[in-house]
Amino acid sequence: MTARLKIEIAGGGIAGLTAAAALAQRGHSVRVHESGDELREIGAGLYLKRNSLEVLKRLEIFDELVKYAERLHFGEIRDEHNRLLLRRTLGGEEAYTVLRGRLHELLASAARAAGAQIVLSSKVVGANPDGVVAFANGDSARADLIIGADGVNSAIRDSVGLTKANDKLLDGAIRLLIPRVAADRGGLSTEYWSSACRAGVVPCSPDHVYVFLIGPQEDSRVSQVPVDKAFWRQQFPQITDVIDRIPSDVGRFSRHAFVTVNGWSRGRVAILGDAAHAQPPNLGQGAGMSMANAAALAELLDMHDDVGNALAAWEASRRSVSEAVQRWSYRYGVLGYRWPSAFLGLRSMTIRAIGAMGPTSRRWGWLWRGGMNAPLSAL
Repeated sequence: MTARLKIEIAGGGIAGLTAAAALAQRGHSVRVHESGDELREIGAGLYLKRNSLEVLKRLEIFDELVKYAERLHFGEIRDEHNRLLLRRTLGGEEAYTVLRGRLHELLASAARAAGAQIVLSSKVVGANPDGVVAFANGDSARADLIIGADGVNSAIRDSVGLTKANDKLLDGAIRLLIPRVAADRGGLSTEYWSSACRAGVVPCSPDHVYVFLIGPQEDSRVSQVPVDKAFWRQQFPQITDVIDRIPSDVGRFSRHAFVTVNGWSRGRVAILGDAAHAQPPNLGQGAGMSMANAAALAELLDMHDDVGNALAAWEASRRSVSEAVQRWSYRYGVLGYRWPSAFLGLRSMTIRAIGAMGPTSRRWGWLWRGGMNAPLSAL
């Protein structure tokens, strides 16, 4: 698309800022509306895999980001007896963990450098398919394209009738950072399973380890913040040293959600990120899929001379893979919190089988990378 578009984006998170940077770098007039009085992300880490790393390289912020990131070489799953169930060897593939806040800062800087405007304390309350976005203060604005990157409870999505369901799941997570010590093994992501709970430990910077604690939301000990260290030590005695390092003033329990939609666009309105495919973070692809889809939208707008045609091509090319990752991320969680406690040994055998059999191992690797092929093996 050669014409310069006026684009309004609701949401200053990772999805919205990626879209802003990609679109502004292509010459479009972009304005991002963030409802808060500052740009901020939760103090935790996240995984970056092939699909999101390619976006960061195109936005020219990859080199700066990985200066303080952790490159992964192995991923492990261990059961309640600390037995190794699955070990992924990444080989020549790039995969990193990073501080979520650092990624957020660099995306905002890239968007601003490309000419995007970021407006704080600007709450979007809806839009119509003709291209008019409405704000909480009563103002409105007309645009060639409105992007709802406003999260799981998206006002944009709801206002144009794209919501099919916004389901709250039976589990949730506390995600936080702890100080890194010399004993923490670099390049390794480990997930531990114990009954209905899971814990993940992975370094994400020279000074930080990213920890996630997942379990049934109905159990008050799972959702308690400050973290109930006695409970989590009992569940995972093999990482007592990690649990002991959890600060008493950090952490937030978030119940997992699963969003299904009638489509990704209506008229001049599109939805992106959690607004389109919110999912539990079990495959580490929530941010990655959002970034990949944002970059694809920018590219397809350049390839078509009509916004409607570009949005149709975007949804056709990206929706099926996004929803496949979303569905399997959900199923992975169910394997954790709904498995009968009397048959945990069978669960361990199932996880081993997934990694050992060629077809399931390849499929799992494809999902883990966000629907992209690359060298990945399970040993």
